[in-house]
Amino acid sequence: MLTLLRTSLLFSIFALTASAASEENSSKQIDATSGGKLIVDVDFGTIDVTAGADDKVAVEAYRKIDFGDEAREKEYLSATPVTVTRDGNVVTVRARSPKQQNAWNLGHSGTDGKYTIHVPKKFETDLRTNGGNVSVGEITGSTTVKTSGGKLAFKHLEGIVSANTSGGSIEIEDCRGPIKIETSGGDITVADGTGTLDAKTSGGRIEVRNFSGDTEVKTSGGNLSLWRIIGKIIGKTSGGSIHALIPADVVGDVKLQTSAGNIDVSLSVTATVDIDASTSVGEIFSGLPFETSDVDSEHLHGKLNGGGKSVKLETSAGNITIKPSSSEMVSR
Repeated sequence: MLTLLRTSLLFSIFALTASAASEENSSKQIDATSGGKLIVDVDFGTIDVTAGADDKVAVEAYRKIDFGDEAREKEYLSATPVTVTRDGNVVTVRARSPKQQNAWNLGHSGTDGKYTIHVPKKFETDLRTNGGNVSVGEITGSTTVKTSGGKLAFKHLEGIVSANTSGGSIEIEDCRGPIKIETSGGDITVADGTGTLDAKTSGGRIEVRNFSGDTEVKTSGGNLSLWRIIGKIIGKTSGGSIHALIPADVVGDVKLQTSAGNIDVSLSVTATVDIDASTSVGEIFSGLPFETSDVDSEHLHGKLNGGGKSVKLETSAGNITIKPSSSEMVSR
């Protein structure tokens, strides 16, 4: 009896593991002209958009469903086809199921998908997925992205970038235009580019390098690294340290604030700034010849080279170190 029970159990396990998932591949090209717009609205899957031919939008879609029930899988794919339509010069890619049949609700661990799309170089994008990474590169036009769970990556874009993810990192490389990005659970990295930057994360570090434009970054749980930003700088963290290398030509006010961490700032000896540094629990160390009006171990107020733009540094629990920029750091 025991042997029979074991045999039945093993057979059941084998039957479950042998159950094949349902997969689907499709592709479509649709005529389009430069200056149009792409809309992607899907239940799940990664989205990858890059520049292609100037007279068409090419879409390749892959979906895999594994509910452990082939009939339900086929029902979902049939009820939720991938459609590619055009209205004027707006191309829409959609795969949205009725709410009661949404694959994300039925068990997102059993779903996988990818949408690879090529558009004319000058094209706007509006991309939405309930679960997956999104990457956009090499195009000119506004980019809007929202995903409930995935990494975002943008490279060589020109135009407005507005992006939000509830659970992933954000990486931006050499983008030009106003940038507004937010993640609830990941790091943010911005390298090169021009425009303005507004970046927020609730659970990660933020690093910005070689950016030209006013910059505001905020994190509730990570360090800030700000290197060679030309413009106004606002950096706030509730649970980390701040490291900043400020260019010699300080063209905008600087305000760096942390509730629990050190602040280390490298500043050129030729900079013209007003310094206002304070710590509640810690010490202030300076290697620059400030003309001080108020100085002690926890406060430093003064001017460098006659004064100029404001540099305000504040920590509630940590040290503040202000040092001259070395040639090695400047050339990094």
